[in-house]
Amino acid sequence: MTRRLAVAAFLSLAAFATSLAAQTVHKVQLPCESRNEELSPTGTQLAAFCKDHSLHLVAISSGAERTVAGGARRVNRAVFSPDGQWLAIGFTDGTVRVIPTTDDKTSAKEWKAGARRIDTLYFFPDGKHLFVGPVDSPGTVWDIAGEPALLATLTVEFGGILTCAVSPDGKLLVAAGDDTVLRWYDTATWNKKAENRDFLLETFALQFTRDGKFLLTGGADSRITLLDAATGKQVRQLTPDPGSYIVDIEMMGDKQRVATVYLDDAGNKPPHALVWNLTTAKSVPLKMDAHPTCGGIASGKLWLCSTDGNTVTISEYE
Repeated sequence: MTRRLAVAAFLSLAAFATSLAAQTVHKVQLPCESRNEELSPTGTQLAAFCKDHSLHLVAISSGAERTVAGGARRVNRAVFSPDGQWLAIGFTDGTVRVIPTTDDKTSAKEWKAGARRIDTLYFFPDGKHLFVGPVDSPGTVWDIAGEPALLATLTVEFGGILTCAVSPDGKLLVAAGDDTVLRWYDTATWNKKAENRDFLLETFALQFTRDGKFLLTGGADSRITLLDAATGKQVRQLTPDPGSYIVDIEMMGDKQRVATVYLDDAGNKPPHALVWNLTTAKSVPLKMDAHPTCGGIASGKLWLCSTDGNTVTISEYE
């Protein structure tokens, strides 16, 4: 299970429109035929992955674009900072590049973060720290406010780190490893504060609730588990979705609902999604009508993309 697969699965959230009203909010011309896009959390930009393996930064309102990675080195992952001011790019050769999204005159920051492809990139809430996860390797945490500086190396018993999440106040990082263990770290000292070894299978998705009190986990056991964010102890589990596994969890704008994306264990069925209400512990299925190319939560609403040739249509669901 690669992080690229998890990201691609979340993109299919765009088509689940049975209970949500859709409205087209933008049409954007891309400089290429795109494989998929990454949507800025601010809803102002797209990072377009082109079929020639280049990566382009595109302004949604004007269509202005610039090439931020050519096709010579393959891009495997790209992610925006929470404020949309930075774009982190992970290459298959283990290199990471961080670029400003609004000023092409500021020099990019680039460094070798590992010997293998970068599968996981995650910005801290402050946008000044970045988690980097090369495949089958220890994860690393970098201070990128100035020249990139290594702050911590997070090890696992085997494999690498599949996903991570930082608490809203920035004080805790939780990392899920290939060894199925969840580990809590104090981001001031990088001392390990807690572990959860209750999971028998891998965790692919982590998400703190907006108040920071709970951590939502999902993975190969096909269910959302709520953990106490401070101690790592299990609070409750929601009903599993048999025959599938969870690859992404996204908090909706009302703070009580989470959109959860599932893949079929056997790979015979298309991805599907459920919206869970954390108060009632009940879910609503969302019907998939088409395969989108990007998606995300913008101002509490679901934004979804679909591509036709070089044109991206962005719709808003509420």
